[in-house]
Amino acid sequence: MPGEEEKNAAYDSDAPSTEDEDSEDDYIDEAEMKAPPSVKKGRRGTVMAAAVTVAPDWAPPVFEKSEKEKEDLINSIGKNILFSELESKELDIIIRAMKRIEYKEGDNIIEQGAEGDLFYVVEEGECEIFVKGVGKVMEIGGFTSKNRNYFGELALLYDAPRAATVTAAGKVVCWGLDRVTFKQILQDSTQKQRHLYKKFLEQVPVLSPLSVYERLTIADALAPQHFKEGDKIIVEGSEGYEFFIVESGSVICTKLVDGVEKTVSETLGPGDYFGELSLINNENRAATVTAQEDTTCLSIDRKTFKRLLGPLEGMLREHQELYAKYVEDAKSAD
Repeated sequence: MPGEEEKNAAYDSDAPSTEDEDSEDDYIDEAEMKAPPSVKKGRRGTVMAAAVTVAPDWAPPVFEKSEKEKEDLINSIGKNILFSELESKELDIIIRAMKRIEYKEGDNIIEQGAEGDLFYVVEEGECEIFVKGVGKVMEIGGFTSKNRNYFGELALLYDAPRAATVTAAGKVVCWGLDRVTFKQILQDSTQKQRHLYKKFLEQVPVLSPLSVYERLTIADALAPQHFKEGDKIIVEGSEGYEFFIVESGSVICTKLVDGVEKTVSETLGPGDYFGELSLINNENRAATVTAQEDTTCLSIDRKTFKRLLGPLEGMLREHQELYAKYVEDAKSAD
C-alpha cells in the first residue's frame, strides 16, 4: 500500500507525481480513473485526451507581466514534465497567456467534480486541497515555496472532472492559463515529439521486430533526460528503475573489478541502449554508466519496459552475454 505522501500526491488536484515510478503506478489518481480508454499514457502520466478544435483565426491571449513575474512562472512550470521539453517559443506563448487572478480567504479556486477550465500557478498565499470523504490532503504555497506551486493540469488533459477542491487559506494570487491555449500548445508539442521519437526508434536495431503501432506506443512512453559530461547516469549496485536509449552524445560502462574501475563496454552512442539487465533480472545495477560528453537519453520506467518490451527479452538477454564477455576481458587484462 502506498504511504501518506503518495496518497497526497495522487489526490492532489491534478499534477503528475515526481515520486518514483512504483508509487505512481500503484496508486491511481481519481482523474486518471475517469480518463477515456483511448488516452495514451506515458512516463509520469504525460497524457493527452481528445484534441481541442479552435477557429482558424484563433490567437492565444496576452497579459502583461514584469520580467520577474515571467522568470518566476518559468521556474515554476519548469518543474512539471508536461512543460519541461517545450521549445522557448512555445513556453513564451504559455507564459504570456497566463492571467493574474486574486482570491480571498475561503474562496474555492476549483471545486471537485467541476469541469476543468484553467491551469493554475500560485504566486503568493497558500491553498488547501480537500477531497470529499477524505478531508484535507495537502497544501500548496507560492513562488517562494520549495515544493511545486501549480495545480489543475490533468483535468484539462483528460477532459475529466476536477479530482479535488482547492480553497484559498488566505489571500491568494494565482496565474491562470486557459484550457484552449494549454491544450493547443501541448498537443502541437506532443505530436511533434511523437513523430521525432518514432523516426528515431526506427533506427534502433533491437526494436526492429516491433510493429509500427508498438513503436508508437514506446514513443509515447519515452521521457528525455539530459546529462552533462561526467554525469553518472546509473551507478553500480544501485536499484534499477529505468531502461535507457542514447538519443545523442555517448556513454561508457565501467565496473569495479578487484577494486579497480574497468571499462566493460564499447562506447555507446545514438541508438544504443543500456540498463535493461537489472530490469530483466530484477537485480541491482551491474555497472556504472557515465556520460562522456553532453548526452541525451530517452528513458522508459521499469513497469512500462516490462509491458512494452517483454516480447524482446530474448534479444535483450543477448546483451547480457556480450557484457559478461567484456567483464572477463577486463579481468584478463590484469
